[in-house]
Amino acid sequence: MLISYSFTRPDWMWDLLFEPVKKAGDIFLAVHPGGIHIWVTNAEAMHQITSRREAFPKPLESYKILEIFGRNIISTEGAEWKRHRKVSSPGFNEKNNVLVFAEACRQTHGMVRKWLGPNGAGNITVKEAPTDTMRLTLHIISSIGFGVQLLWPGESIDRRLHTDTAIYSSNEPPEGHTMTFENSLTILLERLILVLMLPESILKRLPFQKTREAYESLINWRQYMNELLIQKVYEARQGQRGEGMDIMGTLVKSSYGESTTERKSSLGRVENGESNKITLSDSDILGNAFVMIVAGHETTANAVHFSLIELAISPRPQRLVQKEVQNIFGDETPEKWDYDSNINALLGSIVGAVMNEQLRLMPPVIAIPKSVTESQDQVITLDGEKYTLPAGARIALNTVGTHRNPKYWPTQPSKVTDAENDLNDFRPERWLITIDEKGAQQVDSATDSENDDDFGGYTGQTSSSKLFHPVRGSYLPFSEGPRSCVGRRLAQVEVMAVLATIFQKYSIELAVDEWASDEEVKRMSDSEKRAVYKKAQDKARETLRSATPLLTLKLNPGFIPIRLVKKGEERFICLIN
Repeated sequence: MLISYSFTRPDWMWDLLFEPVKKAGDIFLAVHPGGIHIWVTNAEAMHQITSRREAFPKPLESYKILEIFGRNIISTEGAEWKRHRKVSSPGFNEKNNVLVFAEACRQTHGMVRKWLGPNGAGNITVKEAPTDTMRLTLHIISSIGFGVQLLWPGESIDRRLHTDTAIYSSNEPPEGHTMTFENSLTILLERLILVLMLPESILKRLPFQKTREAYESLINWRQYMNELLIQKVYEARQGQRGEGMDIMGTLVKSSYGESTTERKSSLGRVENGESNKITLSDSDILGNAFVMIVAGHETTANAVHFSLIELAISPRPQRLVQKEVQNIFGDETPEKWDYDSNINALLGSIVGAVMNEQLRLMPPVIAIPKSVTESQDQVITLDGEKYTLPAGARIALNTVGTHRNPKYWPTQPSKVTDAENDLNDFRPERWLITIDEKGAQQVDSATDSENDDDFGGYTGQTSSSKLFHPVRGSYLPFSEGPRSCVGRRLAQVEVMAVLATIFQKYSIELAVDEWASDEEVKRMSDSEKRAVYKKAQDKARETLRSATPLLTLKLNPGFIPIRLVKKGEERFICLIN
């Protein structure tokens, strides 16, 4: 069957959502001179492909560009990947998530102070929300990953910090640098596509401002990374324990460390063959540290930003979030919040449902690349029948489409459009379940669920015991199987901390400056306020659909202006369902 859609367009899955799948089916092959491409929007197939890592490996050539500092957990496969995973994963545990939660709450206070304005009154238009949420998660990852405290406007350096890392907190470049730690990393991440796509020798010579900034940030950040590496090696050799989560310190200890039974080189590295200890090279350490920043920083920032926008568009879920946060924490300040007793309550509530729903609508990666082994065909089973996938074929796991496949999700007719279902709409309530008299889970509509499926990382007892559990393979914001995101629990913890901190005392509203001034709003009737807010809602939804999938799905360029207001001082959302 010939399909009119161009499946060679790299962004067709985001541009067209589930529509092409209705006609082509949830698994189909595109045959072209370059080979065979298999598009998968079927949960059963996706679960098998992600579970069988050796049969369906990642196409590593697609990830070579991420090796600008060294090979890493994302760009490797087989035994080499196992080595990277084994060294990298110990730092991602519940003990460290306690620190992540506390730091995320603290950093959110800095962002809130900025949004409230100089007088702390709030209700001023914020146009830099994407930039600020990027800054927020950058501050968090810098603190827990490297022990570097970055500052919001009006903050000062904590004098208790180690002097070796305090210099990186300065608003002035330290000796030997032309950019501060924060500016170099911020600009590098903003210009990352240029850095990844262009050879360094060409990047250096191009006369454009963006390429000059990209090159300067690359040189500065590489120098910062090497300085931190030297510092962490020294600490490891002295048996010192880094503060906090210390991502780089954990990586360094894989190859350097205090030991009286192992013969070391002059640099302190365990000599090859002298120990059974798994080691990483210096470039491996830098490569892993960098991709963890990229993966953990941008994806979490986007999840926070998009969640805030969706809640501003949808006042009812926002009120439910505020009520739940109040039920859990009351008026207790975030500094006193206890992680162990509260994190699962957050994840299992409407707060967790908001995060899950946002990631369902806008997953970080719209298609997860896989491949069939070059050496032989592979077989998958669908509805009891076996199907052969040809050797060497490329596979795209269509997360955007699967997240909208009505076979797998509670749904009802859309209240936003005239669509037959609401799977393109933000409705976090679809994740909430109740227990009937027989102890069975009840969701919005009849659909299968697998209660033993863990899609959220380490969960303690039950991180999502009160939420709908999608069938395996149907929900992949963090991928699934052995290659799933090692930092998914950390990302969830960050988002929960940020949302809880904001909505304990504040509301988020869309700014309506484009259609009415503050004075005009004051004179409006309730119906006029609803009408002007409807314009803001429509434009915000349209802007979200203009997001582009570069490394991750984000607004680039584009922004949706918002206002942070104190609870009780809302102008619009108190009037709208």
